[in-house]
Amino acid sequence: MSRFGALERLESLGAVLGGLWCGALFLPWFRPDGVDVALTGAGLIDSAWLPLVIVAVASVLLLVDAVSPDGLGSLPVPGISTFLMPIGLFYTALFLLADDHLRYGAWTALGLSAAAVLFAGLAWITDRRG
Repeated sequence: MSRFGALERLESLGAVLGGLWCGALFLPWFRPDGVDVALTGAGLIDSAWLPLVIVAVASVLLLVDAVSPDGLGSLPVPGISTFLMPIGLFYTALFLLADDHLRYGAWTALGLSAAAVLFAGLAWITDRRG
């Protein structure tokens, strides 16, 4: 019987999707009118390193907890990650509301961040149920 149960699968999915959101920061998000230059999410977001680090930490915590459930002791990892993951969704949604000249990177980032929040939340619910 596999030790990789429902909680570990949810945590792994949340971690991977959060990590992919970090990568989506470097895809083209926006093309201003009259300019043939694609701006990445990292170029658009002021202090882009901050949401990148927050989502990366949440993803790493989920992944470590999934691989080694006893590795972080009694730290409520799914709850902490569920609190941190929406930072990526928030920053992505700001740009979706701000302009209509978005490219595929912004939509990819939105989907990834929404899915990461969903799976982190499901992991938290599963963890609370025991």
